[in-house]
Formats: sequence, structure tokens, C-alpha cells
Amino acid sequence: MQRRQIVKALGLSALASFVSGGSARASAPKAKSGWQNWSKSLAPSEAQVETPQTTAAVSRLIQTTKGAVRPVGSGHSWTPLVPADGDGKIIRLDAFGGVRSVNKRKKTAWLGAGARLKDLSPALAEAGLAFRNLGDIDVQSLAGATSTATHGTGKNLPCLAAEIKGLKLVTGTGEEMEISARSNAELLGAAQVALGSLGVLTEMEMQLVARHKLHRRVRFMPYTQVLEQAETLWQTHRNFEFFYIPFSATAMVITHDETDAPDTPRLLAESDDGVMQLKALRDYLSWFPFLRKRLLGAAIANAPEENIIGESWQLLASERNVPFNEMEYHLPPEGALEVLEEVRELIERERGDVFFPFECRMTAGDTAWLSPFNAGPRVSIAVHTHAPDAYDFLFTQIEPIFQRSGGRPHWGKLNSMDGQQVRAAYPKFEDFAKLQKQLDPQGRLLNPYLRSLLEPSR
Repeated sequence: MQRRQIVKALGLSALASFVSGGSARASAPKAKSGWQNWSKSLAPSEAQVETPQTTAAVSRLIQTTKGAVRPVGSGHSWTPLVPADGDGKIIRLDAFGGVRSVNKRKKTAWLGAGARLKDLSPALAEAGLAFRNLGDIDVQSLAGATSTATHGTGKNLPCLAAEIKGLKLVTGTGEEMEISARSNAELLGAAQVALGSLGVLTEMEMQLVARHKLHRRVRFMPYTQVLEQAETLWQTHRNFEFFYIPFSATAMVITHDETDAPDTPRLLAESDDGVMQLKALRDYLSWFPFLRKRLLGAAIANAPEENIIGESWQLLASERNVPFNEMEYHLPPEGALEVLEEVRELIERERGDVFFPFECRMTAGDTAWLSPFNAGPRVSIAVHTHAPDAYDFLFTQIEPIFQRSGGRPHWGKLNSMDGQQVRAAYPKFEDFAKLQKQLDPQGRLLNPYLRSLLEPSR
């Protein structure tokens, strides 16, 4: 490929598909047999997949299954939270969807735990409500997103689980249970982020906000300038995040702010995926980082700025088009950007194969026992690799940097934390483990991974 062809291919307006989706909606190929997660990083599970239609059916499955019973949402995670052995069952909650009831005065709603966020948002908009914040994809189920503390970005905005006001679940004994202001209120902090280990969620009461519009702006800036201005950008904008493009010295900056201005047209995503264009450049020039940087710089200089206004849920979240594997750690704000710099330097020194942008966000603190944001805000740094590529280096080279800096991993993303480590990271983890044993005395909801965290002595 000639230089002019690469520059033409790397218009980078399509790179927004990685952060804002567009009209193209793609997913990983279907597994040949057995349940697998989205990126296929986990081996196919031998467990039978069931789709119960009622709470009573969920209860029967829990009581009669010999092996572990594990709920599943969209499978958009990488940790082995879902897989069960051949004697176990995987429960899909597709029948537990929709908006159950709305309290417009309090701006709350009871929602089906199995509903997809992308389906809930337009339904809530019809009632004049919206989620306060969303992550940058919206294909997850409500239960799956909250159970793993999925988050968006915004210095004053908590993760989705912090918005849970109440929930209903079926415990490991098959008992139906409500945890809310009117019943078992003292357990809400434990249940907000529970990894599906306290029970199978069926309904959730969420704190919402009034339906609103956002002004979205996407622009490219010198990476060093973004680092210098990051704190100001987090202070100034409702939502601020940035993606560093490896080997480019450039970051893609994304901000959202509330507005009452009229909607503006949104451009459709280009057919060529921007991330795969970055892959093409990596494939041709991985041994020539200086030329790679020059060509990226030439392309970025001509990239258009995105400047649009629309519904909050339409601009904050989208699907991702290219399967990837991801490690994300949540770090104390003090020193987090220095950690990002250490990660960047290592990758650009030793990993010329990496082409996916690194993501940097901030989330407000909350009080959920197992929330990575418990007791204070955190800056989240995520490193992605193309799904077919090797990613062992994330564990051997990147994770040690995150861990020695006080990082807590995203519960749904690649990490190697064991029971001893999570107990050290979460002051109330032992209390959570005791509650889990109380609600699930026979361990019916525990697969080997969860046992390794909750029962480290075994």
C-alpha cells in the first residue's frame, strides 16, 4: 500500500465508529456450540442455556440444578462470571424486560432486570425520563451492567449501579426477595454490585432524571495538551473522556454538555471501520513507528470535528463494531494520568502490534460494597486489543502497573485478582462473602471463578 493510499484510507472520520457507533451494527461471529462471551475469549460453556418465563421458573431451576446456576446478560464481559460446568445451567433473563412502573414525581422506575439498555432508553424517553449517565455501549442487560459496576464518564456522575434504589431477586435457596427502602434496606449497598452471586435479579428500581439533550463534541488534540488540560476538562464538562491513539501523539477528546438547543443531523458512520483502518496501518508499518506516526498525523490533521446535538442516550452510548479484548482498572485520581503515561510508554516501546486506542474516563464515588468507586472517585484506564491478537501482555506487563498504583479492576473485564487481593481492595468484601453464604448456603450460584474469590481458603 502506497503512502497516499494509507492517508486516504485513514480519513479517521470513521474512527468515531469505535466511540460513537453509527448506522453499522455488527457483532462477533456466533459460537459453534455452547455459550460464549462476545469476544470469544472464554471457551464455550458446556452448561445448558435456559430462558425461564416466570420468577417461579427461576426458583425451580435454582433448586433443581445439580451444578452452578449463572445468569447471563449480553455476554459483553471477559471475566468468567457466567460459565458453568456440564451439570450447571445458564439463565437468560430475556422474559424479564420492559418498564414495569414509573413514578414521574420521584423520577424512578421499576425495570425488568433482563432488559437491554438500548431498549430501555427510548421507552423511558416516552415517559419523559432518562438514565443520568450511560457507558459507551448500551447492548448490555440492566442486570449485567449494574452487577459489574459498568460506568460512563463524568467527574460528578456515578456508575449505573449507584442509581439502584431497590431490586427483586431469587436467592440461592430459591426464595424470592426484595431489597429496597421498604424491605431489607440495609442490604442495598451489598446488592447494587453483586456479580450475580446473591441471587438472580428479576426487577430493579432505578433513580432516573428528566429526559434531556446533550451537545456532543469530538475533536483531536495533541496528547500532551490533553494531559495538561484533563482536570480542567473534567471540571468544565458534564462528560469528558479521551482516547489516546497509539503511536500518534494524538488523543480523541469527547465532551457532552446539557443543552436545550435544537437537534442537529448526525452523520452516518463510514463503511470502512476506523479501527480496522488503524489495524491496516499497524500491519504495514509496525516496524516503522516514526513513519506510522507521520501518516497518522497527516490523516488526523484532515479529520473533521464532530459537533452535534441530540437525545442523551443516543449520543452517550452505542454498540462497538469490532470485537476486542479489554483490561480496565480504576485508579485513584492522584497519579492516574502518570499511570497512563507509563502504560503508553511501555506499549509504544515494546508492543508495536497494539493499534486500538486507550480509553481514559472518570467516575464519581459511591457506597456500594463491591463498587470499584466505593469511597471516592476513580479514573479508569482501559487498554484494548483486537480479539484475534495475543493479549497475555495485559496480565504480565500492564496489570502490574495498574495494581501497584492502587487500581481496582472492572469486574467484567480482564484481570487476575484473587480472593486475597480483592479482600485487601474492598474493606467490606468479607461482609459481602458472609451475606452471600447466608443467601446461598449451598453455593448454587457459584461457579469456580466466584468460589475462588468468595471462598479463597478452598
